[in-house]
Amino acid sequence: MSRPAATTKLESISRCIEARQGVTVLVIALIAGCDLPGSAPCEATGPNGQVVTNTNIGGWPAELSWRELWRAGGLNETEVLVRPADVSVSPDGSVAIADWGSAEVILLGPDGEWRGAVTTRGEGPGEVQAPVAVTWVDANTLVILDVNAFQMVTLDLVSRSASVTPVDPAFLSPVFAAGQVRFVALQPDRTVWLEFPGPIVDGWEDRSFVRWSPDRPGNDTIMWSRARGFAGVTLAAWPRSLLGVGAEIWVVSDPDGRYKLEVFDRDGTSLVRFCHTADALPLSPAERGEGTDAEMPGGWQDTLRKLGEPPNPAIISRIVVDLDGRIWAQRDRPAPGAFGGHGAPGAMYDVFLPSGRFLGSIRLPDEQRLMEARGRRVWTLHTGALGEFAIVALEIDGF
Repeated sequence: MSRPAATTKLESISRCIEARQGVTVLVIALIAGCDLPGSAPCEATGPNGQVVTNTNIGGWPAELSWRELWRAGGLNETEVLVRPADVSVSPDGSVAIADWGSAEVILLGPDGEWRGAVTTRGEGPGEVQAPVAVTWVDANTLVILDVNAFQMVTLDLVSRSASVTPVDPAFLSPVFAAGQVRFVALQPDRTVWLEFPGPIVDGWEDRSFVRWSPDRPGNDTIMWSRARGFAGVTLAAWPRSLLGVGAEIWVVSDPDGRYKLEVFDRDGTSLVRFCHTADALPLSPAERGEGTDAEMPGGWQDTLRKLGEPPNPAIISRIVVDLDGRIWAQRDRPAPGAFGGHGAPGAMYDVFLPSGRFLGSIRLPDEQRLMEARGRRVWTLHTGALGEFAIVALEIDGF
């Protein structure tokens, strides 16, 4: 993997504006050309010493609100989602859902109409056992990663024909043996990305991000970092390297928790480094091991108190690269013990252009997790009060 060829310095000065329109409170942080108390410019330097500074960036408009376009699933008895693992959006807005719980891939039309499963559970052609990731190759072709069968299934939706590409068992085995998929990404060129768990010693675990492609046999370890954790999970409050993967680029964060990110192209060539001025959100009572949390396994409070608090809490906890190549950095952290693969519900995101320029910050509606975005449209996973799942299409009004 080549080292950075260019470096960006961002002096991002923001002010927060609350737009209360409709039923959702949307918080937008705009570049306003004025200093926030206590804010300081950030610096990202590269081997060639180049620094690019962005100030007074044109931000998103102040008066923005969410508008729900449609939702599928939920309590609708004819639209059942058991455990959605991944969502992919086609060029025309159709949505493919890899439902790990039902062992199906389900298709929604551009307006949310339920078109039903395009695969079934099984071991035959076009069947899957445990779909954990799905992506569109083109408007009529899906690729599905079936982690149990150690294969990718390519499905032609017009002819309903399917072909199978074996995936190296040595690549999938560490995740399969651990019984958990903490991070997975599938690109249209059939490159698969996984986060490998490692042994936990004295509360620290070595976790690595590894990719594999049928065109490049062999596991390619992109990066690794130490993560604070126990009982097979990592604690989001402790900084570590994070990864976001899009169709054309991938993004990594600084392992020591500083708000610095680096963007790479498909071949691993560094395109830009950038940073942002922001502080970590305060630790929650659950992260301190205080109070009670119904989702937290018994005895975790004592363990968290013994581990203590991180000297520098993580500023971001997740990176998503959307269909436009924009970079969404999640600020809120999932609670200890909660599955964080889809991010924290109702989280705040800082949004950047692929160039590293800051656009603004936006908070999702309650109990919704970011799955995909393009233009003004955002697709989320909503968890209802009864634990039911729905896919929701939102649009940002005000542009």
